Amino acid sequence: MKFIILLSLSSILLSEEKYKEPQFILLDREDNIEIREYGNYIVAKTSIPLESAKSENNMFRVLASYIFGDNQKNKKIPMTAPVTTFENNNSYEMIFYMLESENIEDLPLPNAQDIIFETMSLGKCAVINFSWFVNDNRINKYQKQLEQFLEKNGYETQSPFMVNRYDPPWRLPFMRRNEVLVKID
Repeated sequence: MKFIILLSLSSILLSEEKYKEPQFILLDREDNIEIREYGNYIVAKTSIPLESAKSENNMFRVLASYIFGDNQKNKKIPMTAPVTTFENNNSYEMIFYMLESENIEDLPLPNAQDIIFETMSLGKCAVINFSWFVNDNRINKYQKQLEQFLEKNGYETQSPFMVNRYDPPWRLPFMRRNEVLVKID
């Protein structure tokens, strides 16, 4: 009986859920830093005032509800990865990629008023990968490493630094996949 429970639990924790991800061309790699070329993507975005940035769960619920069918057509939309967050002027933003849609008009209108759709052009980005949990200290640590790499290699940033999270909450910390990325020239 213990073996069956252990086998069931390990299969849940170690399973590899595969979500569709934005495609990119790898231009260069140095250790855990990559230079990538992305295309344009339709995204669903919600934001909150910067001083409320600790309310990420509410932002996730708004976007997740939309893709799980809380929209004017009650249509489910496939989950994608990553979930991207970033500070933008006085707001904290979260986006989901709508990779099944080629046009914003193809998406059902949201029931929630705090979701907007836009085309996001990532272009050339510098990305640093890390595992375990995402918190302010870890984000700052990897952002500094990325900034040092960019300065050493003569790149200029063209966007705020963004954080990508790829995994569901039950993924074991050492198996998690996270990134700090920024658009560059």
